Amino acid sequence: GLSVMNEIDLHGMGLFDAKLKIIESTTRAYNSDWNGLVFIHGYHGGTAIRDYIRSKHFAQDLASEGLNVHMTLDTSKPGSTSITFP
Repeated sequence: GLSVMNEIDLHGMGLFDAKLKIIESTTRAYNSDWNGLVFIHGYHGGTAIRDYIRSKHFAQDLASEGLNVHMTLDTSKPGSTSITFP
């Protein structure tokens, strides 16, 4: 199938709002035919959002929403983190 990697721009968002958007968009992507998401978080204005996406808390929050997502993280770029669903 076609690889669909939607970009979610989180620039300028506080952690709380970013978390809501991350969880909402991940849920939508997982329930769609998308292959994954690219979260654009930047790396100048603090790294809280990046650290959250790359932490186990992200998966735990998804699980608490009833979503047991198997995902692979690509952390090779400093300004973005992409997740793909196998």
